[in-house]
Amino acid sequence: MPRDKSSKRRERKMLDYKGRPYKNSLASASFILNPDFARAVALTLHDDDRVIGEYGRAIEKAFDAFGLDPGQPDHWRVLLGILADILFGERGKGPKPRWDSETNKQLISDFDHLSATNPKGPQIHRFERLIRLKPERYAGLRATTLKARYNEEKKRLRMTRSVRRTKV
Repeated sequence: MPRDKSSKRRERKMLDYKGRPYKNSLASASFILNPDFARAVALTLHDDDRVIGEYGRAIEKAFDAFGLDPGQPDHWRVLLGILADILFGERGKGPKPRWDSETNKQLISDFDHLSATNPKGPQIHRFERLIRLKPERYAGLRATTLKARYNEEKKRLRMTRSVRRTKV
């Protein structure tokens, strides 16, 4: 998980609420007495600083950022869904796997073999063809990605290869 300011702030808030869960007996009493009024008040942004509460300004900014209207009750649900997805939605775990030297060598071998049998046309077209010919190996990758990895590895191999020059 990235350790940026928002994730640290979220973790602090979560720990704080786990330590002391939200309890508002007045709100629960008003909800029991008049649930429609309590619902309407909960789904309304107020101009008065005494009523806005702790998160009013942040909620206003969130509505503005996503182009939603706080006067529409269904927009509150949409906003809650968007923010819940941002904070708790499933994402890929960690960075993309790095290629090891064997995978790079396989790419060079595959591409050089394809280029030897079909040398005509732009290089990018051969990478596209390589993806079609070997989908089990290069599935989910773009031709530009393969080309970049191929060129990086070729460059690295040229730099690490010991070149001995003899004077004649």
